[in-house]
Amino acid sequence: MITKNATILSVLAVSATIAATSYQNQVGFISSAPKQIAVVGAAGEDVVFKDAEGNAVLTVKAPEAVMWAPANEEASLVDFSELTTPGTYYAFVGDDSIGHPINISDNALEGVTKASLKFFYFQRSSTELTEEYAGKYARPMGHPDTAVMYHESTGKLDLTGTFNGSKGWYDAGDYGKYVVNSGITTYTLLQLYQQNKAYFDTLNLNIPESNNDVPDILDEIRWNIEWMLTMQDEDGGVFHKLTTKQFAGMVLPDKANKQRYAIGKSTPATWDFVGVTALAADIYKRFDPEFAEKCAVAAGKARWWATLNPHEFFSQPRDVGTGTYTDGNAVDERMWGAAELYRITGQPSALEDLHIFTLIQNRRKLQSWQTVYALAAFTMATNPQIFEQEDVDSAKMLIFTLADSYIEDLNNGFGLAIGNGDFYWGSNSVVANKGMILIHAYILSDDKKYLNAAQGILDYLLGRNPLDISYLTGWGVNQVMNPHHRPSEGDTVVAPVPGMLVGGPNSTADDCAKKFIDADAPAKSYYDNSCSYATNEVAINWNAPFAYLAGSLQAIYATGKKYEVGSDTPAKYDVTAVPAAKTALKTRAAGDRLIFKDNSVRLERTLRDGTKAYFDLRGKAIR
Repeated sequence: MITKNATILSVLAVSATIAATSYQNQVGFISSAPKQIAVVGAAGEDVVFKDAEGNAVLTVKAPEAVMWAPANEEASLVDFSELTTPGTYYAFVGDDSIGHPINISDNALEGVTKASLKFFYFQRSSTELTEEYAGKYARPMGHPDTAVMYHESTGKLDLTGTFNGSKGWYDAGDYGKYVVNSGITTYTLLQLYQQNKAYFDTLNLNIPESNNDVPDILDEIRWNIEWMLTMQDEDGGVFHKLTTKQFAGMVLPDKANKQRYAIGKSTPATWDFVGVTALAADIYKRFDPEFAEKCAVAAGKARWWATLNPHEFFSQPRDVGTGTYTDGNAVDERMWGAAELYRITGQPSALEDLHIFTLIQNRRKLQSWQTVYALAAFTMATNPQIFEQEDVDSAKMLIFTLADSYIEDLNNGFGLAIGNGDFYWGSNSVVANKGMILIHAYILSDDKKYLNAAQGILDYLLGRNPLDISYLTGWGVNQVMNPHHRPSEGDTVVAPVPGMLVGGPNSTADDCAKKFIDADAPAKSYYDNSCSYATNEVAINWNAPFAYLAGSLQAIYATGKKYEVGSDTPAKYDVTAVPAAKTALKTRAAGDRLIFKDNSVRLERTLRDGTKAYFDLRGKAIR
């Protein structure tokens, strides 16, 4: 006969054996870097780390459990940084192993760095991916884009003409190519190289250009810049995007063969173009002076168009249903583009463009495709030898205001600078971009607290999260398997293309992931299914900050050095004589006029479809 007390004791015994759970980076830890895991259900108990032979090598008492609100879960942050000898280890509470194998090596992050950069090769448009470089993910060429037509929204008078818009990267899970999103993406990767040249000069990504004398990361970036250059119109303005009129189905690129168009021409896209091509002109001069000069001239021409046409904001045409990347405020793009152009020209007019606005408090925002004040700040703060002290100080203020706010958020059981408000569309890119802010704070201050917090961000993305999942395809014990990514869905390979960072938990998901929303734990609001674009799509602007974060950490520890602020001597170009033209866009029906509205002078714009839009005199859209 089983007594009630015996049953209770049995339940307690079972509970004791399964109580402790560990969440950790599932890929690996750099030998000399900080190492932490979040342990649930073991507060006050010894966590014993054993090597592959079962020998105890370190014992750490789990501290008091602390709540992490996004997970609605208490955990003890266990630090085992003392463990520095390369090898595979296991964590135990009592006789029970918790978590996953712990891998420690000097190059623990090199694999994910390479994979997250190789993702861009897999996203190449206008080329076949051969087995030599793509392995089982080889595929035929899709979208040659040698005969791209002009949509009427470009303002071109002859809509029967075509142009060569080849190369570039597919933007996300779809096959569109978007200048605005390419802007922040390409800049982030260029910065990764600029700040870690010694490491990336020799890093082999196994791409078709790997045997030339140019670093592979720059060869890959150039594939996209060459496409961006094709998007510049004769008058200097830049077309907003290159897509079909509607999204393709979940097929491989060569099966998505509808006519492609250049669509729209916008001020934000043009300033983004200025920022990218100006920085490229500096970086590529060492390897290809002719290409670098082409980039500089293009940047100067685009700057003139953008200053003459400050309020050309993209409006999605009625017959188009692809991504919009609409932005009704080009102040931040102008500041970033002007900063990059001034850095390579010393041109007073570029400095004037920059000084029209300042990095005031409400502009101290985390970077994203639609908000790029931080990109201007990164450039100014790390180039004090070029910019005025007031500019440098305001840039540093932006960076440290954000970085210090993240440090203040670290007091939780998962040890993460991530809050409830971060879990919206593309939350993993929000997290990765925080890592980029923290790396810059470390570069500027040499304070390891920022570098350590950035490590925690990476650990979250690779498994130190309440879902116990690595959000980078192909890496980790529990991997994402069903991203919203057309090539991965359209091929016959079970596993998705590796090295892709998915969007992550989204507490406002409006697709098939809606049923997985956890109002009390937004960090668990995720669905690994290709039907969920809101939580499981991939995008170039999400992969770029992940690559920056992982690559910077690996490079800093591998070389023992960080970027030396003020050490660069940028190439100098003269683009003052570049001609420009007033826009020829035909998007307005009745034109623009100044009116008095809401007690202020406003710009009223009447669009072709008869709708009206309103802007202040600085070009900011008014709702």
